[in-house]
Formats: sequence, C-alpha cells, structure tokens
Amino acid sequence: MASLLVRLKQHKDSASPAERDLIGRILEAPGEISGLSIHELAAYTFASPSTITRMCKKLGLKGSQAFQRFHIYDLALLRENELSKIDDLAPTDTTRQTIEKVTRGNVDSLRLVGKLNDPEVYDTCVDLMEAARTINLFGMGASLLSARDLHYKLLRIGVNCNLIDDWHGQLLYASNSGPDDLSIAISYSGSTDEVNTCARLAHERGGKVIAITGAGFESELTRSADQILFVGSTEPLMRSAAMASRIGQLGVIDILFKSFVNRNYERFSEVLEKNQIRKHQ
Repeated sequence: MASLLVRLKQHKDSASPAERDLIGRILEAPGEISGLSIHELAAYTFASPSTITRMCKKLGLKGSQAFQRFHIYDLALLRENELSKIDDLAPTDTTRQTIEKVTRGNVDSLRLVGKLNDPEVYDTCVDLMEAARTINLFGMGASLLSARDLHYKLLRIGVNCNLIDDWHGQLLYASNSGPDDLSIAISYSGSTDEVNTCARLAHERGGKVIAITGAGFESELTRSADQILFVGSTEPLMRSAAMASRIGQLGVIDILFKSFVNRNYERFSEVLEKNQIRKHQ
C-alpha cells in the first residue's frame, strides 16, 4: 500500500461523518497516534473502535495493526519529504512567483502519483489491458485532454481503442461494451456525472473498469471500478484551471502506458517503428 496519510486525505470527502471526524483528528497530529492500540486510538480521537475498523476496511487494510504499520512508514517518509500543497495563485504574483508556484505544484503532483499507487495495481491494470478486446476511454473537460493523450498513445501501438469528444458517443461505447471490453474512466473529482454514467453502464454490461481519479475510495466513480489509479490533490482555489491535477493524470497515464508496452516490448516496438510518421526533408 502507498501513502496512508494521502489516502486518508483522499477518502475524507466521501467518508461518513464519524469517519470524517476521525480522519480530521488523525491528520491534525499524525505523530501523536503512532503505536496506539485500537482502543487507545479510539480514546485519543473520540471515535469508536467499530468506526476505526470500518475505515480500515475502506482503505483496504485488514485492521488497526496494518493501519499502524503503514502509518509508521508514512511518518518516516514525511520526515524526508513532507507532502505539500501548491500555494494558490494570486493576481499580485510576479512572473517568477507564478513560475515557482506552478512548477512546485506540478512536481508535487507527480510525487504524489508515485506514493499513491502500488506497482501491483499497475500490473493488474496492464493485465486487464492485455485481455481486452477493445479499450473505451471516458473523460470530460480537462480530463478529456488526458484521455486524448492515452488514446493517441494506444493508437500508435495498434491497440483497438475508442474515444469521442461527444458525451452521447461515449455513452454509446459504454452501452455497447461487454465482458471482453475494458473502460478507462478519467475524472479528477470523481463526481463528473457523464463519466460516472459511462463507467457505471460499462460495469453493468459486464466490462472491466479502471478509474483514474483524485477522489476517495467511496466516490461514485470508484464504486464502478475494478481497479483505481489515484491522482494526488495539490490544488486549492485554482482547481478550475486543472493544472497540477492534469499533470498528475498524465503521469499516471505515462506509467500505465509504459508498463503496458514493456510487457510486450518487442511486438510494440515493431509497431511503433512501422507507425512512425516520417517528415520529408
């Protein structure tokens, strides 16, 4: 499992009120709960042991001992490189300040991608891609740009994949998908109705679904997903510009694509060479 504290932040927005209070107290002083038993943690955070157990299950943990093991690892990691949020852009910023803030946000976003996702999850996603008859891509707004990037990459290696800008077209791809098809749904918020509808419909048709998202485990999108690849949250008010989140999505896509190519390197390298667009001098 990757960064526990980051996953707690990701899960907080979609958590129950009791779990949200619990997560808030953990994140306020993460160093204070290190090594506590489940009953000690419950007393410190004013939560019930059952709330802690439920939260651990939603995070993919077997219990409070696993929670503490990953938490201790996180604290050691944070001492080396504390997770940070990009400062919000301001109209009074100089060009140099803007450069520094945007650059730092993009770098932090890529670092979070590395901490949030296990290599085993990428491997499982590659398994799904290898087994798929067709890969359908879903995304709207800024996430559509990320979907286009993956679409172009897959076309270059000869993979049968579908992407259309029109939402009704995406809905038709979802409706026509079946058990042999894979859908990759991209939504930073996890609450984009159009993307969620496509992912849910593809899932209902028996297809596999990979979600690329910044939402928590209990978002509507992730509930339709067989595998989840997380994008870190580093943006405050400038979220509407989808800057660092887009970089995070592209980072996930690059890792997923390269892992897929590496699995069948000789075959795909030949296709890449054949599909090389050569410019006349």
